[in-house]
Parts: sequence; structure tokens; C-alpha cells
Amino acid sequence: MKKILLLICIIGLFTPATLHAQDRANVFRHGKLDNGLTYYVRHTSMQPGKADFYLVQNVGALMEEDNQNGLAHFLEHMAFNGSESFKEGIPNFLKRRGVTRFNAQTGQDETVYYMTAIPTNDTKLLDSCLLVMKDWSGFLLLKPDEIDKERGVIREERRMRRNLGARLKEQSDPLVFNNSKYATRNVIGSEKIINNFTPEELRAYYNDFYRPDLQAVIVVGDIDAAKIETEIQHLFNPIPKRKNPKPRLVYEIPDNSEPFYTKVFDKEMTESSITLLKRVRQTPPASLKEMMKENLINLFYNQIVEKYLQKYIETQDPAFVQTMVGFSGLVRNYDRWNIHVQAYPHKERQALKDLMEELERIHRYRINNKEVKEQITAYLSRLDETEKNKDKFPNEVYVQMYQNNFLEGKPITSIEEDISLSREILLKITAKDIQDWIASWNNNSKNWVFMMQGNDPDYDFPTKEEIVNIMQAAKDVEATTATEEIKAVPLLDYEVEGGKIVKTKPIRMLNAEEWTLTNGCKVYYKFCDQNGIKVSLLGESSGGMSLLPAENLPSASALSTLAMYSGLYKHDVQMMQEILKGYHVQPNITLGETFEGVSGVCDNNEMEMLLQIIYLLFEHPRFDQNDFEKFVYLNRLQAENTPRTVNDTIAEQMQKLRVKDSPRLWKQDAKFYDAMNYDKMVSIYHDRFQDASDFTFYLVGNIQREEAQKLVAKYLGAIPSIHRIEKAVQHDLRKEGSITETITANIPDNKYMTNIEFTNTLKLKPVEDLAMDVIRFVLSNRYQDIIREDEGGAYGVNVAASYTAYPKHTQAIAINFQSNTEQGDRMRAIIHEQIDKLVAEGVSEEDVEDMVLMMKKGRTNMLANRGNAHWQEALRYYAETGKDIDSPVMFEQPIEKLNAKIVHEVAKKFFTTAECVDIVVRSK
Repeated sequence: MKKILLLICIIGLFTPATLHAQDRANVFRHGKLDNGLTYYVRHTSMQPGKADFYLVQNVGALMEEDNQNGLAHFLEHMAFNGSESFKEGIPNFLKRRGVTRFNAQTGQDETVYYMTAIPTNDTKLLDSCLLVMKDWSGFLLLKPDEIDKERGVIREERRMRRNLGARLKEQSDPLVFNNSKYATRNVIGSEKIINNFTPEELRAYYNDFYRPDLQAVIVVGDIDAAKIETEIQHLFNPIPKRKNPKPRLVYEIPDNSEPFYTKVFDKEMTESSITLLKRVRQTPPASLKEMMKENLINLFYNQIVEKYLQKYIETQDPAFVQTMVGFSGLVRNYDRWNIHVQAYPHKERQALKDLMEELERIHRYRINNKEVKEQITAYLSRLDETEKNKDKFPNEVYVQMYQNNFLEGKPITSIEEDISLSREILLKITAKDIQDWIASWNNNSKNWVFMMQGNDPDYDFPTKEEIVNIMQAAKDVEATTATEEIKAVPLLDYEVEGGKIVKTKPIRMLNAEEWTLTNGCKVYYKFCDQNGIKVSLLGESSGGMSLLPAENLPSASALSTLAMYSGLYKHDVQMMQEILKGYHVQPNITLGETFEGVSGVCDNNEMEMLLQIIYLLFEHPRFDQNDFEKFVYLNRLQAENTPRTVNDTIAEQMQKLRVKDSPRLWKQDAKFYDAMNYDKMVSIYHDRFQDASDFTFYLVGNIQREEAQKLVAKYLGAIPSIHRIEKAVQHDLRKEGSITETITANIPDNKYMTNIEFTNTLKLKPVEDLAMDVIRFVLSNRYQDIIREDEGGAYGVNVAASYTAYPKHTQAIAINFQSNTEQGDRMRAIIHEQIDKLVAEGVSEEDVEDMVLMMKKGRTNMLANRGNAHWQEALRYYAETGKDIDSPVMFEQPIEKLNAKIVHEVAKKFFTTAECVDIVVRSK
């Protein structure tokens, strides 16, 4: 995931408008039809046999008139209810052909429809997906009866989305957007308008803005770009160009010369905080080079600020618990400088003073040429990685690039040119460039918004005048005494006497090996280059916190947080940061309920560094009592000052219903933190992470066998063993038996939240396990049709199925949805009625055939894209069972036997003997 995010970050700096010579005609096609429609088609090989289809519309909620507030989003829903070529609805058509990944999203400035992971070996399906986009573009039926049905769905979506974040946003948006149209168009719209608009008002918006000159078709994947271009031209060219189109306006946010000040309160807030936001109008760059330079400067600024604020927290004693500061996008054409701080209770003024002074020091003194050079060096390293993997960019990277070009006019270039231009720009960026950039948006007092956030209207927050004075006074801050420069030293300052691999066992079914080391440790190895140069390591041992007495659990929970917090071996956290600078090593250590584990991800040329860290985690962990005491103090302070909310009440009642009383269930209050003990924590660590013979490691990735054996023997083989055998204790605190309960609470918005879970322990055959997926599929479709479409009683009903045969046979089906208190009981009854109907009548062969088709396609995709995570799990499964998780016995053979009769029999066995926990949480 880190690599993908990096590539997206880098690609986000580059952007195209013409076809370059490097992109052959069969790779990338881009153009505009006579009617104004824009298209982008690219061949990629990252996902063989798959393609993604997008229809992007440069219109959203801002285009609505006052009597249409919410109709842009409503129209997006209607696009799935029926169109000229798909009168029964596009979802029904796609699902019957095994396509399940399709959706849409409406924003204030744009609306995007998409279908992803479409099999490209089915040419008729590819043609149908283009036809779907054509219908989305302007051929919806918008039947009045379908509109009326959808009103209920939208009402329930609106109710579901009105959570704490949405309520806070409603209070702050008028100031953040200075009462502009951005503040009055929240996408979901007005409930009054949703209930009462006429079909003609919806069609008015549709006819005004769903038109070719505001639309782009994007197809990216394993396709013939030239052929798809021809099909797009054939299908979309006949759509007439709109005469006298309604202007697509660009909306602005007025400046405010003085800071806005507001107190944003909600009783569900668990802490008080301050957010200072400065709105910055974007200046269109004069060239691609200028745009890329500014994006790099923005990135470096955020990383430098984050680095030095973290160092400040670690080395000083500020009055704030945490802070987040950064410069980023706000809405189209606007950025924001966001400063968020959570102080110790009643220390907001001092916290804000500490933060603003340190920000001023960073701006003046920390952003220097040495620091900028370090940022450039690290970025160049990431560019090298990007260049190595330029053919492995996921489709969404290209999709985002083309959306940026269509919606915001950002240019299109080839990856090679972008990398080359980035290197050219990086050679010339200086600290002065960043400081000049900061001055360009931080040189006046305009467009500030001060937001005080909490749950107590009477809380003593600083006033607007006090904040202004604090910010002004911070400009007079002087440089702190320069700290001694930290120079990286070797992670290890002695030669490790490793062990040997004394036994090698081939695992032919996985094309892998099992190695046994002299200390008894086992390592399972598998070469895999699906994830490029990445390597993954996981080590686990049975036991975990389950072996600890109840009184030691608080201390053990501190261990999970503080492991590596104070550094490692002789190196404090700052030295560790210096040592790891430029590396992509991501180590982790975990003390779970039933296991202890170490893990890590790195590039294949960094494997020795990762194994050195794993070795030191066993041999030379580092803890600091001051860090421990600060951790306990902060958490106790937060526990004592965090008010109880309705969510706490609900959680307590849910636990009381489902879990037995036990001294192992600690409530995280002051007593919990009083029970934490530093010596106990360290003792628990050394006990849990001391025996190599009780650990099993799984090494997967792009590292050759000989290199892997050498490093594993040296470092994992050097970990001592005491040759103990441990098993986790199963503290089963779950209450047995079925439960039906309703919890009422002071929840706003008239909510009715249903959670139903069926569990069983049947000994099912593989074909019967697969039947559980069909049951989920059938119930999901029925609830979609009845509860969402016919009744308008919920935005959606989530149905999940799980089953496993190891370590014991278990099955579960979980169903949850949100409705309103007027309809909730009826919707909940429908859940059970449909299960009873399924048990009594079974399913149709057509249902089974549809699901089998989707399962086979999903299986084919999974087998074609098995990366490090999959093979690590496959090795774990083999180590535990001796079986191949991907064996045809587990899927290919049983799927051919699956039929409606087997599904019916499994449904009867499962539901008639299952425990059912049926809990409703509803507003009073």
C-alpha cells in the first residue's frame, strides 16, 4: 500500500493534454468529439485481463438552483434505476454478467460513475459497458414511480450520514466557505426538497447539465486502445451538440478581511480542540514545470513541519497532546493551511502559544538548505523506485490523472517525461523557494477561520482577540539554541554470531521451502515478484496476553504501544530516525490476545536492515521509564477528563448483553492506568519475546533463495532459544445462546440501527462452505430489492458471510442496516421473513448460476494476482494444516457440484440450529 500511495503522490505532480511520441497509438488515445465529449483510453498491464470504465461529469451540487438542493445526488441514484438500453436497471444487467464493482459519487463540482475490474476477454461485455456509460451520459428514463421509490432511500442515506463529523461540518461550513454556494450545497441536500420536488425539477437539472461538452469517458486497462477509441466515437458521436447550453459557472468564495470565530459543539465530542484554517486562493501555474515545482515545495513543507513538530513533542514538554499542521487542497481553486491542536485540559492558550512559536521557528530556521537537500535526496530515491515500477502503476493512477486534466485543465505528460522534469526541478529547489512560497500565502491576516471544538458550551476557550494576539506575538520568537547535529551510526556495533539452516524441506504444492535453524526456529520461504521489489516478513508465536494474569493486562497493553517508542538497542528514537533515513523498512511488533509477533516490509536490498531490527527486538529492546510515565499520565488525564457520551452507554449495554463478567475485562478508566507498572511491562516483554524455537517465520517476496538463507541464518539463527512449547489459553467470555434486545438511547436524527448475527459450528464440506456465499448473495439481493427499492426503508443492507474449517468449524452470517424508528421494526421483520422463506423454499438454480459465475471470476482474478500477503497466508495455512489453501479441492472441484438443492440444505441446517444475536439500537 505504501508503494501505491507513493506512486499516486508522484503521479499527482504530473499531468497531460496531448499525445506524446512515447505513447504509441495502441497504448494511449485521447481526443474530443464534435459534440464536445472528451475521451481518454489507455492500455495498461498491471491488472491483466481487466479494465476500468469511468464517466466523469464536470457538474455537481453547485449547479443546483435553490429548489434543486440535493438533486444532483438524487440523479446519480436514478442513473442506476433504468435507462434507454437497460430498462430493468443497470445493476441487474451488470450483476448477471458477474460485474459487482460499480458505483458513483457526487461532489460539489463533479459527478463520477464507474465500473471496475471488467473482464476484457468478453468483448460483448466491453461493448455493453460503453453502452452503460452512453446511457448514463443522457439517456436515463427517470420514471415518476421510480423517483418516488428512491426518495426513501435518499432519506435513509441522509440519516445514516448525519454522524458527529457531519454535524460539526454543518456548523463550521458557513464560515469556512464564507456563506458562498459551497456552504449551502452539502450534496445530500434538503430533506424538504427530497420529499417534495417534482420529476420536472429533476429533469430540468438533468437536461441542463448532462451533456457531452461537460462529460469525459475514461477507459483504462488491458484493452486495445485504438479499438476502444473507435467504439467510443461510434457510440457517442451521434449524440447532438447542445444548442445554447446553460453556462457551467465557476463559483468563488469571498474573502474575509478579519478572522471568523466560532464555537462548534456536540455532546458526542470526547475532547476539546482548536482548528485554525487559512483559506488560500490558488494561482494558476504558468507552466507544467511551475506546477510541479509548487507541488514539490508543498510536499516538502508538509514533511518538514511534521518532522520538526514530532521532534518538538518528543524533546520538549509542550502544553498540547497532539497537533496536525499541513497545507492541502480545500475545494476546486482553493487551498487551506490547517492548524489543529489538542491541548491538555484547560491549557489551550499555552498550547496555542507553544505551537505557533514552534511553527515560526520552523518557517524561519528549520527550513534551510541542509534540510531541503535531505528532502530532495529522499525524494530522488523514491523517483528511482517509481522509474523501476513505471509499468506497474495501478489503473486508478491514470484515471486520476485524466480526471485532473478534464476537470481542472492540468496537463498530461508521459511518466518518463515527468520523472525527467522532476529531477531537473529538484536540482534547483532551495530553502528560499519554500520560504517565498510560504510568504505568498502567509503574508496577511485575510481568510482565517478560528474554530473551537468541544462538548461544553461553557468551556473556557481563548477568544478571537487572544488568538490573534498569540499569533502576532509568535512572530517575535527567537531561534532556540541549536541542538547538536545527529550523525547516523551503524545499527549494530558488533558482529552477530549467527546459526545455520540444519534442515531444508521442499513444499512442492506451493513451490516454497521450510527451513529449520540450529536454534529450533522455523522459516517458511517463498519467492514472489508480484509486488515488485518488496519483501514481507512475519514471525509469530502462540501465547500472547492470554497467558498473563488479569492484573498484568494493563501493563501489557502499554507494551503494545510503547515497543520501539523509545528507540532500539543503544539508539534513542531520534537516532533510529537518522539510521533509517532513506530506507523503506517498516518494522512492527505486536502483543496480541493469543500470540506475540514481529513483522516488517522492506525493499529487497534492505532485507539485512530489517532482520537486524528483528534480531534487536529480541536481544536488545529499549524502554525508557520517563516515556512510560508520560504515556500513563497522558492517558489517565484523558480518561479523567473525557465525558461520557451516548456511545459509551451503548457500548456498555452491548457488552453486558454479549460478554460474561470477568476480571480480564478492564475498563479503560483511571484504575486501568493506575494498574500499569513499568517493571511489569518490561518483564512481560522479555518473557514473550525470548524463545526463537517457539516462533515461526514466513518470508515472502522478491529476494533470491541464497541471499534469504544467508541473512536468515545470520540474524534469526542468532536469537536464543529455551525450547519451551506454549499454547494460547482460550478465555471464551462470549455469552452462549440467542439474544433479542432493543437498546434505546439519546441518539439524534431518529435512528434505528439493526445488527443481527447468526453463528454456528457445523462440520461442513467444501461445497457446503461455498453454499454460504450463495446464501449471502441471495439474501443481499432480496434485501436490496425489498428494503431499499420497494420500501425505501434503508440506504442499504449489509450482509456478510464467513466460514472456516481451522482451527475449528465455524460459520457466521451478519446483517446490519440503519432505518428510522417509524419503519425500523417492519424492516427488521423483513430480515427474518426472508430468512424463513429461504429456509422453507430454497433458492433458484438461476441464483446459484449467477453466484457461481461471480465466484469463478473472482477466483480467476485472485489466482492471477497472488502477491506477498496471499502467499504469506498460504504458508501459514500450510504450516498449521499441511494443506494448500489454493488447492482445487477447496474450490474448483466443489464449485462444480454446487446446486440449488445443496444451498437449500445448508440454509436449513445453518439457520435452524444457529445462535442468533439480534440487537437494535434506536433513538428515544
